[in-house]
Amino acid sequence: MLLGDNMKKGFTLVELLAVIAVLALVAAIAYPVVTNVINDMKKSAAESQQRIVIDAAKYWVSENDTVLSDTVGDIYTLNVSTLKEGEYITNADLRDLEKSNIINTACVKITTGENKYTYEFIKKCQ
Repeated sequence: MLLGDNMKKGFTLVELLAVIAVLALVAAIAYPVVTNVINDMKKSAAESQQRIVIDAAKYWVSENDTVLSDTVGDIYTLNVSTLKEGEYITNADLRDLEKSNIINTACVKITTGENKYTYEFIKKCQ
C-alpha cells in the first residue's frame, strides 16, 4: 500500500460552494464601497478642476480688468478658449472626467460687484 492512497483528492462540491458563497459575500460588501470611493474621487477632481478654471479666470481679470466695466451687476462670460489662448490654462486642466475628452464648451460667468467680482463655472455655455 502506497502512502496517501486513502487520501481524498480535490475539493468536495460543498467546499467549493462555501468558497463561492464567501467570495460573493466579500464582493457584495466591497462593490458599493469601491464605487462610492471612485465617485467621491471623481467629484473631488471635478471640483478641483473648476477651481483651476476659476483661478485662471481671476488671473485673466487681474490682467484685463480694463475690459470689464465698474457697473454693479454686469455679467461677462469668459470662455475656456480665451483662457487657453492666453495660456492661463491647458488642455490637461480641462479633462471631462466622465467622458475622458477635453471640455471646450465650459466658461466662467463673471459678475461685477462693489469692488469685487464673483465667478461661476459653467460646464456648457451657450
